[in-house]
Amino acid sequence: MKRLKKPFAAILLFLGGYTLAQDLEISGTVTSKADSLPLPGVNVSVKNTTISTFTNAAGAYSLKVSGFDSVTLEFSFMGFSPATEQVSASTDSLNVSLAESPMSVSEEMVVTGFATSVKRRNLANSVATVNAEKLDRAPAPTLDSALSGKFAGVLVSQNTGAPGGGISLTLRGVSTINGASQPLYVIDGVIVSNVEVQSGVNAVTAAAAAGSRRPQDQPTNRIADLAPGDIENIEILKGPSAAALYGAKASNGVVIITTKKGKAGAAQYTVSQSYGQRSIIKKLGVREFTAQTALETYGDVGLEIFNQGQFVDYEEEIYGNEGDIFETRFSGSGGNEKTRYYMSGNALSDEGIVKRTGYEKYGIRLNVDHHFNDRFSAEISSSFTKSVSDRGLTGNDNTGTTFGVSLSSTPSFIDLRPVNGVYPINPFAQSNAVQTRDLMRNRETVDRSVIAGKLDWNVFETARQTLDFNITAGVDYFSMEHDARFPRALQFEQVSDQPGTAILGETENETSNLYLNLTHSLFTGGGISFRTTGGLQYERTDLNNVVIVGKNLIEGQFNLDNASAITVTQNRNIQKDNGYFIQEEINFNDKVFFTMGVRGDSSSANGDTDKVYTYPKTSISVRLSEYGFWEGIKSTISEFKLRGAWGQTGNLPPPFAKYTSFDSVNIAGLGGLLPNTLRGNPDIEPETSEELELGFDATLWDGRGSLEFTYFEQDITDLILFRNVPPSTGFTQEVINGGEMKTDGMELALNLNPIRKDNFNWTTGLNYYTYDSEITKLPVPSFTTGGFADFLGRYLIREGVSPTTIIGADQLPAGPERDAIEARGQVPYQPLGNETPDFQLAWDNTFSFGNFSASWLLDWKEGGDVINLTVLLTDLGGTTADYDAAQERLAGLGDTTRPFVEDGSYVRLRDIRLQYDLGKAVLNDIVYGKLSHLRFSLTGRNLKTWTDYSSYDPEVSNFGSVAIGRSVEVTPFPSSKSVYFEISVGM
Repeated sequence: MKRLKKPFAAILLFLGGYTLAQDLEISGTVTSKADSLPLPGVNVSVKNTTISTFTNAAGAYSLKVSGFDSVTLEFSFMGFSPATEQVSASTDSLNVSLAESPMSVSEEMVVTGFATSVKRRNLANSVATVNAEKLDRAPAPTLDSALSGKFAGVLVSQNTGAPGGGISLTLRGVSTINGASQPLYVIDGVIVSNVEVQSGVNAVTAAAAAGSRRPQDQPTNRIADLAPGDIENIEILKGPSAAALYGAKASNGVVIITTKKGKAGAAQYTVSQSYGQRSIIKKLGVREFTAQTALETYGDVGLEIFNQGQFVDYEEEIYGNEGDIFETRFSGSGGNEKTRYYMSGNALSDEGIVKRTGYEKYGIRLNVDHHFNDRFSAEISSSFTKSVSDRGLTGNDNTGTTFGVSLSSTPSFIDLRPVNGVYPINPFAQSNAVQTRDLMRNRETVDRSVIAGKLDWNVFETARQTLDFNITAGVDYFSMEHDARFPRALQFEQVSDQPGTAILGETENETSNLYLNLTHSLFTGGGISFRTTGGLQYERTDLNNVVIVGKNLIEGQFNLDNASAITVTQNRNIQKDNGYFIQEEINFNDKVFFTMGVRGDSSSANGDTDKVYTYPKTSISVRLSEYGFWEGIKSTISEFKLRGAWGQTGNLPPPFAKYTSFDSVNIAGLGGLLPNTLRGNPDIEPETSEELELGFDATLWDGRGSLEFTYFEQDITDLILFRNVPPSTGFTQEVINGGEMKTDGMELALNLNPIRKDNFNWTTGLNYYTYDSEITKLPVPSFTTGGFADFLGRYLIREGVSPTTIIGADQLPAGPERDAIEARGQVPYQPLGNETPDFQLAWDNTFSFGNFSASWLLDWKEGGDVINLTVLLTDLGGTTADYDAAQERLAGLGDTTRPFVEDGSYVRLRDIRLQYDLGKAVLNDIVYGKLSHLRFSLTGRNLKTWTDYSSYDPEVSNFGSVAIGRSVEVTPFPSSKSVYFEISVGM
């Protein structure tokens, strides 16, 4: 018994010493230093521990800390300078005021993976972020039109100017030739589909029948279904070094979208109503004919019609509609400390600049999060959207059926409008564009549901470490119907041997996700913390697309069973992907932040479906401003961070690249199969992108400015190419891995708050970026891609040359040398331009004065050439506005491509807004405090463009989201400008 006394005494002494460290209970309120109003949502944490909380709706907080005599509390909130306070056992109440700092984003949490996020002050990559305030500043019917000009390193191109039209995003330049070219989209933690589905109107236009096999139906990509008003913020991981944890789908970057969440407190509701009009940005004009030019261009028929003295401006007739835009939005949020909700609804009607075109969208959303207790919480994000778009018939065709191609050879002296319901025959083209517009239909109807759920379990937690388990799952499902109708009465149908066409496309797509993640955090007493994260992912996509084309229909009937000739095509793609990742983060007292990790992926799209491809990453950031030697300049440069990152991502092979497909044939009435001439590759592998990123971030003048600089260099290997094979094999080409490409560039972002006063505030920001690409290895002979034919301008893929180099026929010399070239049948195809811009710069400004605020965004793209085939067609048709004065251009018609490769530079007033907010004092007098805000705003989008480009818009692409060859224009649906008036009421 005596032998136990000494150990027992030692234990009592130890426990007694431990109990000397008292429990601390601290509570207080956090307010804004500017107006003393409470700040809800402020993060209050105990430094070097896992203990933290948030202030409630009244700005109040309460913390209990066990086992410490004194601690340091850290207070952080977006848009405010952080604060630290030392507290001891004698402190039971602590009130803190935070100073507003609009330029400071150091406390912003940035999502870097499925279960990883980091404060921006420690981030080692350049991650572009835009919040709800900037997205909502100028009303946008779809997300694509809200993104332009808001990010450094992001190039936005339109697939079509039609309402609800799709976009293409290029992040840090070209990263593939034949692979997927669009970024990965993640909404509320789950991957969603952004697939483009062709409508099938190629059966009428035959756009892919000659020169290019690429579909050209100008489809909408499905990210357009998301309502911009529901978005809380958008983060863009622009390169492999940032996106490595997303693995084999992230070579083109990742767009992470977080939707709005509820806030604890009394229910708050907002209703807004906007009305606007849209009109064409630019008209090309029409040629003014004389009797002589009508005769020279169109012969006796042209002269006879000209002498009837008619004039119709067909640009005004087809593209001159002033479309009405109506949008109603409702949102509500509220809840308590346990359960919070956000709900919204929107209804949009957007009429196009072409009659009988437009876009309607209706959507609802419900987001709920619930804290069961301190250990368990759950979130669910759900939305349903229905959209209907009537897209008209524009773009390229080889049958003379689209509006623009028909008008390119239609002079203004013939009147094609109906008389007593009868449309005249157009003798100058294969169709009557007015008749086509009035009688045809090209409609897309989409029903889409996206549901994402998350369950968080705090397995255990102490003052120094935590272990958290997370399950995230989601389903993205949409059904789409394409309904295109071309009645027998149409001029181009009447000359068909099977007049009357109906096209029905039915598409179902389901994308499902399941993610299991585990995170362990450890805080040491010396200011060093470790966070280890690992996870498993399973993703499945099931796309089923069926297109039925019926021809030779009875007049007025469009049921397919009335067609005498029916063609059916089906595309079914089921893809399964499995992945895992592990990442370690080490934080050295918020001065040095080091990360390393790896992602592994296997996919049914690869040749070997079981092989795991790994994508490692590592990064480091050093906050020099946290060291003592920085104190002397901290008043000027209050935050300064050096950063470097390296990482790899992949780009999965296209669907079916590993298979040799069979084409259906009909021989003597019997069905059969023939092998396709493209041989699949059972050993096909993903492309690999490797990136090194270096840069710095600085916060200037105590939060009045910020500067970010980034240099990046990417090396892409195992490019997917098509290699010619001997005809004796039974094939013409095979799919291989082999090429290599390099892309490098720089980005610069500068934000300033030059004036910050009680009655006036001005913030301004510049985003600048530039990049270049080069093919560094090509195991096949050089080739051209994109466009239609070398003579019309295509893109040269050659070692040592940029893949966006445009080549074409140059002007033939005069005299004997020309005769010799023509005798040899050789045409000198030479580089004529480059699709890649020299640079792009956006200038954003916001002013607030009293209850008024104003903002505008100017977007400047310098360089970036465009193949303008619209002018080529109007030159061939004799209708170009400057036809009679363009002798130099017309003299080379048929000899050279050079006049039709144009500089696509522009400066565009992307949006401008003036807003008036009725002050709270006035609201109290009028409605006795029943309203939280009453706001009036006037907004314009794309109101002014300065450019030398001769056609409609240098941003519109005929080929949509292709990797190479986006800058080709062929009689597109012209882009539009719009003006909106909006009233917003908050309750």
